[in-house]
Amino acid sequence: MFRLWKFLFLAFLSISVLTACGKTFDEQAAEAILSAKEAFQLHDQHVNDEVHGVSLYKPAGFTIEEKSDAQNIVMKKGDETFLLFINPNEDKNSRLFYDLLTRTEDDKRVEEVFTDDGYFGFASIVKKGEDQVELVASVGGIKMTTITKNKNIEVNMGKMMEIVRSIEQGS
Repeated sequence: MFRLWKFLFLAFLSISVLTACGKTFDEQAAEAILSAKEAFQLHDQHVNDEVHGVSLYKPAGFTIEEKSDAQNIVMKKGDETFLLFINPNEDKNSRLFYDLLTRTEDDKRVEEVFTDDGYFGFASIVKKGEDQVELVASVGGIKMTTITKNKNIEVNMGKMMEIVRSIEQGS
């Protein structure tokens, strides 16, 4: 009897793991966009770090590289690199980065635009290969990008939006 329960438990566990890994790109992208939207709308991350006069929220596990400056901040999380671009000449409702992104057509891109209290933001996911995607999270004149594995899309997109949303911009 114990062997039967053991077999059923292992079979259930295997099916659960395979089901979680079996999400399509579109399903993962939709969850990542939702995560970015929630981070954009909640705007509840408090500033906990400063780089060359720029105050921002730095999630746990992220480090800021020494080669960063006030307009280009390089962050690392494990072996992944995140590039944060800050254009101080753009306001919180700037569409500059979005307009630049949409100039090129890419049928493997999933994106969504967000607005809230005068802020304009967007999240974009572009499939770059079998297991890699480019993520872009932007609010006004601030944009963060990375190349990541498919399995990290949702978590990274949410963290990226939390970071860009935490930086104060002119009106």
